[in-house]
Amino acid sequence: MEYAPCVRSGFCCKQKPCPFGEVTSPTNLACKFLGGDTAGNYFCMKYDEIQAGRPDNFADFSPAFNTGCTSTLFNPDRDRVIEIKIKKLKRRKV
Repeated sequence: MEYAPCVRSGFCCKQKPCPFGEVTSPTNLACKFLGGDTAGNYFCMKYDEIQAGRPDNFADFSPAFNTGCTSTLFNPDRDRVIEIKIKKLKRRKV
C-alpha cells in the first residue's frame, strides 16, 4: 500500500505520541518529543534512540518513520507545507 509522502507537518505527533513518546501534559496530547517549530520542519527528537533499538524494540512498525502520510484529509498543516513547497518550485522555474 502506498501513502502520500510525509512532509513533516507534525500532524501525527500532535494528535498523540507513538509508543516511544510521552504526552506533553494531561490537556495537551501532543508528543513532547516533537522537535522543530514550524510545519515542514518538525522531527522526532527520539529518532536516533528508537532506530538504535531496532529490531528488538519492534520499531519496524511504529512509529512509521518515512512511510508516508495516512492523514491527508483535514490536515491544514500538511496543506500549508505543500502550498509553500509548490510556491518555491514555481519561483525556481521562472
